Amino acid sequence: MHGLVNHTIQEFVCDSYGEAAWAQVAARIDCPEGFAPFRHYPDRLTLQLIAASAATLGKPAEEMLEDLGAWLARMEPARRLLRFSGADFGEFVLSLEELQGRAHLVLPDLEMPRFSVTVSGRGRFRVGVSRGAVEWQSVLAGLLRAMSDDYGALALIVDEGAAIAVDVSDEAFSAARDFDLAAGPALRGAVA
Repeated sequence: MHGLVNHTIQEFVCDSYGEAAWAQVAARIDCPEGFAPFRHYPDRLTLQLIAASAATLGKPAEEMLEDLGAWLARMEPARRLLRFSGADFGEFVLSLEELQGRAHLVLPDLEMPRFSVTVSGRGRFRVGVSRGAVEWQSVLAGLLRAMSDDYGALALIVDEGAAIAVDVSDEAFSAARDFDLAAGPALRGAVA
């Protein structure tokens, strides 16, 4: 597994639960030094990391991974990249089919599953995750919940096992978080 996945789990545990919680996770998997973002690790170690994190936090792995997805969507660099995917939440959901390709532009060796989106009615979607990627599906469910809030949409998001059902009741239920395409760090050499 790409080290960025493991490193992200490590950062989530540290940021959300503290260094002491991470120390417990690291001790459970005998990895006191943590994870380097651009190294590769055996998939079994990633699965052990997920299990150890969930056990340390006292919650099922699926719930911990959903929390990870929501946390990831709140991290400003990731949030900005995600918000570029659509003007509203419905467009964002439809753009998930492009996420694997976009991720591979930046990290060609990231083993990310393919997402498929089926429209099943107005504001109703089913998001499938390629086989063998159940952990990614839980992360995606949490990310979808957080992005729904970010866009100000009222949506019911249910991980049904075979797919994630997304039912958008109101695209403008509440005020969306501020987002400006031009915002962000200034580019070097940019003319004001």
